Amino acid sequence: MRRPLLIVDSGSGGFTVLDAIRERLPGLSYSYAADYAGCPYGERSPEEIMRRTMALVNAAQSRRQHGMIVIACNTASTQILPQLRDVYSIPVVGVVPAIKPACERYPMGTLLLLATPQTVQGDYLDDLVARFSQGVRLDRYGSTDLVRLAEASLHVAPTLKDVARVLSSVPAKSYDAVILGCTHFPLLKVPLKLFFGDAELIDSAQGIASRVFTLDEDRLSFNAENAFYVTQRSGPPSSFFVRYALPDPDLVELNL
Repeated sequence: MRRPLLIVDSGSGGFTVLDAIRERLPGLSYSYAADYAGCPYGERSPEEIMRRTMALVNAAQSRRQHGMIVIACNTASTQILPQLRDVYSIPVVGVVPAIKPACERYPMGTLLLLATPQTVQGDYLDDLVARFSQGVRLDRYGSTDLVRLAEASLHVAPTLKDVARVLSSVPAKSYDAVILGCTHFPLLKVPLKLFFGDAELIDSAQGIASRVFTLDEDRLSFNAENAFYVTQRSGPPSSFFVRYALPDPDLVELNL
């Protein structure tokens, strides 16, 4: 039976992944679940991230069944994927920083990973770096202020000055490529490009879209109603409801 796709994020960053998925699967039906009350996850402990993400998925699943789950949050993906796959028989797709493709593209390059502190400090990232970054200089920078700026950018356009203030300790013109290791950060592509100059900005959205496309196999429904689940009545502007064909948000309470 075909069912909607469930996209889960701490906030609005997952919309950058949804954009890429909709390009590959036009007319796709989906539910978007955002834990605005818990955002940003990068400031929370691994245990709290696990509890909140699992509770959000369970809340969305209790409202309607889905054909696939995308955890569109790098921080949560490094904490929750094995547990979700143990609970649900449907495919669960996570988002991880695009370390491998970036290192393949710049095998002797100088790269920067921008992510949340939890992602930057995590064992999962250490493993990715050890496996794929031989010959590459890979710096890491974790920031939750950049997540907040990305959320705010949905209402007020961010400037180069805003980004420069958050990244004041980062050498702006030193990198061949910058890996956007948080799904919020593509919301800031314009000022980030101004800040980093010629560096290529690399994110995971297209890779996730390809994975969803490959796993579809008649699991996902099309041209049906979408849903929007939130843990707090804040988030994207009214234009998003039109752009993504979203109904009024359904406020859910997490069973923590």
